[in-house]
Amino acid sequence: MKNKIANKNPRVLMIGLTVPEEGGSERHIYEISSRMSNCTVLTQKGSLCKNKIEIPVIRKSLFLRNISFALMCYLYMFKLLLFKKEFDVIHIHENLLYFLAPILGIRYETVITVHGFQGFKFHDRKYLWFFFKWALLRADKIITHGFYETQLLKKLHNDVNNIPDGVDLDIYKRITPKIEKKISFVGRVHEQKGIIYLLDAFEIVSRRFPDYKFEIIAKKNDFQRELARKHTNKRIIWRGFILDRRQLFKEIASSEILIYPSLWEAVPWPALLEGLASGRPVIASVIYGLDRYFKNNKEILFVKPKNSNEIANSVIKLIKNKKLASKIGKNAKKTLEGYGLDVAARKIYNYYSS
Repeated sequence: MKNKIANKNPRVLMIGLTVPEEGGSERHIYEISSRMSNCTVLTQKGSLCKNKIEIPVIRKSLFLRNISFALMCYLYMFKLLLFKKEFDVIHIHENLLYFLAPILGIRYETVITVHGFQGFKFHDRKYLWFFFKWALLRADKIITHGFYETQLLKKLHNDVNNIPDGVDLDIYKRITPKIEKKISFVGRVHEQKGIIYLLDAFEIVSRRFPDYKFEIIAKKNDFQRELARKHTNKRIIWRGFILDRRQLFKEIASSEILIYPSLWEAVPWPALLEGLASGRPVIASVIYGLDRYFKNNKEILFVKPKNSNEIANSVIKLIKNKKLASKIGKNAKKTLEGYGLDVAARKIYNYYSS
């Protein structure tokens, strides 16, 4: 496919929701765009991005937020088509915005980053996937984070690049936390994250090791309140969402064990990478393709999805075997040296004009 970019330093407009909104893609756009000199972000009002074009959204619910953001982006599309051309590349991140690609492709190089397929209705329901796939494949270039998405799309499109997410490794270099007797989870409180099985596993662990606490670092919601009513163990601590990255990484690095029992993800996902980079031992579900990135019992401990007993046994194994826990944590930290955000941003920017 012919490259539409004449400028060697392309001007980029990224489109997507960003922090302080919670989520891996929101954090990804913020971190990557801040590392590009020629990048502006079309995002929601109140975003922490520096170079941005803000549009209003309805915040009464996630559904209304997502729909209102998509509608405003489609309205903004007319400005991109009809007014002076200020950008060379339009980089789309939201699946509801895939349909911008065939239209804006008339005038711009269009790039779509796929943050995940599995578990999303637009992919899992065939009648929806037919239309979303059509729009996605009209992009000039596609970036994937996950193994499953890469394997699928390379069969359908001739310009797909797998660029895994990155981690701000410099933050870990600036903190020296004291390791506490706590097991931690970082992510959204959602069924996808396997939080139900993790809570059940901690109840098992707590009976053997009552001096350990379980910290859940995530934004509180209705599902969280439902789980809190069911699990009344005083050693379970709901910390809430921590926006400050230094404080978040300090909490991660001060944990004895980190657990990510997701049922599906675009692997490897941001929260997992941040945990692995901390130097603390990580337990994670062995979901599609993750074992191609990290070795079991060397850099990570894998467990089967939806298996509370296996999670509990792995935690107990690491508590009792400090030498193994230390080895796994150190090996993972060394491996993650190749996952810096600067590296990811450079790969993405170079891909625009490749």
